[in-house]
This record gives sequence, structure tokens and C-alpha cells, in this order.
Amino acid sequence: MERPWMVLGELMKTKLLGAISLVSLALTALWLVLLVAGTISSGPMETFGQALANVNKLDWMFYLTYINAALITVSATMLFAGLYLYCKRTAPQWSMMGLVFVPIYSALNLFVYLSQITVVPSLLSFQRTAEYEAVSTLLLRLMVQQWPGSAVSTFNNLAYAILGVPSIIFGTILFKRSKSMRLPGVLLALNGVACIVGFVGVVLENNLMGLGSAAGGALYLLALIPLSVSLLRGEEGHPSQVE
Repeated sequence: MERPWMVLGELMKTKLLGAISLVSLALTALWLVLLVAGTISSGPMETFGQALANVNKLDWMFYLTYINAALITVSATMLFAGLYLYCKRTAPQWSMMGLVFVPIYSALNLFVYLSQITVVPSLLSFQRTAEYEAVSTLLLRLMVQQWPGSAVSTFNNLAYAILGVPSIIFGTILFKRSKSMRLPGVLLALNGVACIVGFVGVVLENNLMGLGSAAGGALYLLALIPLSVSLLRGEEGHPSQVE
């Protein structure tokens, strides 16, 4: 039988995870707003020249978008580390297997987003100098995340595909854990599947499949709503043993 202070301690941990989920929800909602606003203001980006012209603005929305994206990466890393602690009691082995993918996702995405506000502005500056123009343009083709053909854009999709694995694992565990976790569990798992499909689409140059990453972002946002509510309410339910 669990002692009262042990139950209270678990409840506090659950509410902390709920607070992290809520922060991630707010940051992801801001990402969606910035994405829509940026798409409207930038217009079509069918060529590298159009993408480069948009990046050349380096306005407040550009910096806010990538700073917010970096914060989403940090909050998602914290959330999945918390989900490992939350799920390991009922599924220790699967939880550990899910956790090992999270640092890889975090490192890749932080490189992608922070490079946009550090490396890319420097390359744009070098591009204005005649002797560096050619090499700077080549490097920008590789580094501009908004250009779908860039290496950094591919890394970005790869990062979300990697996070898709723990999303499926933790989503399945949450679904089996209690009734209150079934909806966020399903949405989280679907987010993982969508992100993996999105990366496969990028590799195969299939535009329809490539939309999976964007769909995954929307599913992640939807999953955070019931997840935050359940955790903040301390709805532990009666977890069942998964393994």
C-alpha cells in the first residue's frame, strides 16, 4: 500500500508534467499562428530565389519564428523526458527505448532552428560581397530551412521522423494506461506516424506524403490539449501493466 506522501509526490510530478505540456501547447499554438501569418506575407516560394528573397527580410517575424521553434524543441524534449518518467512504471523497457530517440531529435532540431538566426544572416551578409557571392549562395541553398530542397530542411523533417518513434511508443503506453489518456495517446501516436510518412515523402520527393510533417505538427498540438488537461487534473486512473 502506498503511503499518503508518496501519492502526493506522484501527483506533484504529474502536475509538473502537465505544466510542461501546457507550455509546449502555448508555444506550438504560437508556431501555428506564425506559420499562417508567414505563409500569407511571404507568398509563393516555388523557387530558391523566392525563398531567399523572403529570408533576406530578416524581420522580427523571422527571428520570432525560429526562436519560438527552438523553444518548442526544448519544451518537447522536456515533455518526452517527463513522459518517460510517467510511463516507465507500467512499461519500463518500452519507455527507455522511446527515450533514446529524444536527444537525437533535440540536437538536430536545435541545429536547424538556431542556424537560421546565426549562420544564415552571416551568409546573407557575405553574399553581398562579390568575392564570396558564389560560395555564399551555394551554402545558402544548403542552409535555408524555408527552401524545401535544402539539407537543413531535410534534417528538420528527419528530426520529426525520429521523434515519431517515441511518439508512437509513448502514445501507445498512454492509451493503455487509463481512460483519460486514450485520446492524447491516439493523437500522439498518429502524430508520430504522420511525421515518419512526411520524411519518407521528402526522400521519395512525393509532395502529398511530404505534407505528413505539417499534419504531424497539427496532431501534436491537438494531443497536447487533452494531455495537459488530464495531467493538470491529476487523472492518473488505474494504470495497467503494458509489458
